Amino acid sequence: MVKNVAKGTRAVAAASNTSRYLTNYDLVLEAGRRAERAIGGTGRFAGTSKHTYATTLLDRYQGLYGSRGIQTNTYFNGRFGRGFLDVLDNTNGIIYDYKFGSLQMGLPQFNKYSGHWNMPIMLIDGFGNGLGKIR
Repeated sequence: MVKNVAKGTRAVAAASNTSRYLTNYDLVLEAGRRAERAIGGTGRFAGTSKHTYATTLLDRYQGLYGSRGIQTNTYFNGRFGRGFLDVLDNTNGIIYDYKFGSLQMGLPQFNKYSGHWNMPIMLIDGFGNGLGKIR
């Protein structure tokens, strides 16, 4: 399902050459939008495919145009639990969490992220909406 990511990367790059500079936030939103459009559907398997598509798009973009300080699928294991962050923006000090299904973060996940990382968390839906910082 990730085979069309190169086309998406070129489109995001083309957008960045317009009069408006894309911030890391813009790139993360656009990756989520493109994942939703490319994969569609609902459920666990569609969600996994969308996460894979979005993170691959961000990784390819940085590979082509230089690092923006964005890490994808960052593994952590510590006192508050273990898991993977969808997107860790080291440049701006924020965690982005894609929510392609239920647009909420449960308390256990929030505690795990906020306990391990001292950064705000922003939920991103598949329609390119940042659902506000939580912290």
